Formats: sequence, C-alpha cells, structure tokens
Amino acid sequence: MSVFKIRHLKCAYDPKTTVLQLDELDIPAGRMVFVIGKSGVGKSTLLETLGLMNRTILARADTSILLTPPNGEVCEIKDAWDWSNARLSQFRRQHLSFIFQQTNLMPNFTAGENMIIGLLLKGRSYAEAKREVLKVMARLFLPEEVFDKKVTEISGGQRQRLAFVRAITADFTVLFGDEPTGNLDKQTAQEVLAVLQEAVRQEGKTVILVSHDLHLALQFADMVIPITAGHQKDGQPIGTVAPNNIIERQSSGWIDQGGELIDAPFELLSRCMAKA
Repeated sequence: MSVFKIRHLKCAYDPKTTVLQLDELDIPAGRMVFVIGKSGVGKSTLLETLGLMNRTILARADTSILLTPPNGEVCEIKDAWDWSNARLSQFRRQHLSFIFQQTNLMPNFTAGENMIIGLLLKGRSYAEAKREVLKVMARLFLPEEVFDKKVTEISGGQRQRLAFVRAITADFTVLFGDEPTGNLDKQTAQEVLAVLQEAVRQEGKTVILVSHDLHLALQFADMVIPITAGHQKDGQPIGTVAPNNIIERQSSGWIDQGGELIDAPFELLSRCMAKA
C-alpha cells in the first residue's frame, strides 16, 4: 500500500514559478524513505507540500495527492489549503509529525512538557504520556532527570534528541524530517535513526527524511528518492523525480524500479546528487 499517491503535481511559492514537478510518485507505507538531491532542487519543498506546512500546491484538474492512513480511509489533500483552519489543524495533528534541524522547542516549557504536549492534546493522560516519553528517552540515552529540566538548562545535543522523542511519540501516519541529523555527530545520528527505524518496523509508521548524507541513507532507508533539476523554458531550474533513479532495499540488495539489482548504489546516488 502507498501512503502517498501523487499525480501531476506542481509546487511553487510564487504561482508564476514552478520549483518542483512530479508527474507520478508513489511512496510506500510503513517504510523509511530518504529524499536526496543538491541544495535548492526542491527537497524541502516536497516535505512542505506533503506535510501541509506551506501553501505550495498548484492544483489542476488532473492533480491528485492521496494520503492513505493505516485505517485505509483515503484522503485527497490537494485542496487542503481551502479547508477551514480547524479542519486543517486537526488533520495535521491526526496524521503528521515533524522534526527539523532546528529543534523548535518551546523555551519556556520544561523538556518533559515539550515532549508530551502533543500526546496531551490528543487526549492521553499525563501519566500515560510521561511513561511513553520516558521509554523513548531511555532508548536515546537521555537521563530521566532531563524530563523536569528547562530546555535552556540542557545541551544542544540533548535538545536535538528531545525533538526526536517528541516526533517519535506522536501518533502519526507520516513523520517528516528536514535534515534532522544535520547538527548531530555521526554516532548520535545513527542512534536516533535506529530508533526511528524501529518505529517503522514495529509500528508500521512511515518516515520521509530529507538528507545530504548518502551513507546514512543507504544504511537506514528502505527507499531513496533522488530529486534532480531540469530547466523550464525560461531557464529556471525545476526539481523532478525520474522513476529510474528511485531505488528500494530488498533482501537481495538495492534494486531499481524495474526490479534490477544495483551493484553500486552509492555511485548511482552520487551521480544524481551531482546533476545540475
């Protein structure tokens, strides 16, 4: 099953200038997906569009962005920005979670309050929310006493881990991350991604991460989607996804969309990253 089925999508911040165009893209449910590409090619735009963070969708009659949560109830979100604010906010709370390079923690709250607020808003009791958060904190090597500290009293690395805890413990259909390990050392990045990977495996969650790190992508991803740049008639760059560049992990190794085994996935992805 695909968590996202995207057809004939154009994305833009200015309606006159398309920055990303996807003719057809299916993102499978219950997988960890990495989106790679050069800076400015449209990786963050894809996350902002699918995560309903920014009004970037240029909807046409043939445009479709279908989100299918675990209950199987298909949601068409191409016109989500025409919904009421209440409906849009409820949809985000119900289905989407986010983590970014900048932690976006609330400085006047304790670390614990930052981590459990999403669960409380969804009706969990304080005790239940705290138990769940402490369990994930332990897996990310965060001492329990951090829970009651002010955000300003803990290190930058601990704040980044807190942001992961907050995102992972949220009830979500899709978790989006924009370079979420960019400020972490290699070991810590591997630790937090391993916890994300476990959530994908055990709970059927879907994680979509933007990253420049091909080594992490090949270590943790189930699918890697490269975005490369073409050019519009006026010479402006436009990001796109070529199906033959998408690779998936199978028990036999990495394969392309035709099912052919890829001998050198790092070299393939490096070439995609280098495309102007």
